[in-house]
Amino acid sequence: MTTQNTDQDTQQDIEIENAARDRHQLRTQAVAITSVSVVLFAVAVAILYAVPLNRIWFLNFPLGFFLLAQGLAMFAVFVTFWYVRVQERIDLTRSMNEEIT
Repeated sequence: MTTQNTDQDTQQDIEIENAARDRHQLRTQAVAITSVSVVLFAVAVAILYAVPLNRIWFLNFPLGFFLLAQGLAMFAVFVTFWYVRVQERIDLTRSMNEEIT
């Protein structure tokens, strides 16, 4: 009787761990897809509006050129730092939940 309960407890623990791992993977995937999508959207917008933005000058460069040459790289770095911050929160939440269960 006790071995059967132990087997059931072990099976429940495995199912709980799988559910937690799946939630963690889904959150990680959602953050990664969001980050890449935001950067690609910014690139598309900068390309679409490059010619009209070139009428405006910034640091002695046409603004469209500056955005494509420097601005998008800075934005990608910013999104990368945001991604790491959010991913650390997700990992911390998972590790805290593992300690409790």
